[in-house]
Amino acid sequence: MYDLKNHTEIAVHQALQDYLRKNAISCSCERCQADIMALALNRLPPRYYVSSRGEIMTQWESQALPDQARVMADVVRAAQQVSATPSHSLDLP
Repeated sequence: MYDLKNHTEIAVHQALQDYLRKNAISCSCERCQADIMALALNRLPPRYYVSSRGEIMTQWESQALPDQARVMADVVRAAQQVSATPSHSLDLP
């Protein structure tokens, strides 16, 4: 059995963590973070690999500025959408 991984998922997760460190959204619970990742991942092409060589090649290819900018742009768009309309009610104090 091969260990199939999607580099785009890893990149989106990292971009989301970077975004949340610098920006406040209405809710950053685990559910909202999963919703943000799902929305962003549905807009981005998957980049699967199964070997160390494939991982290195995929990482190298994804270091291009347009790829990084596209990932962050889709994460920001998804975060704004989820923040505006979270899939759960927000408890008010």
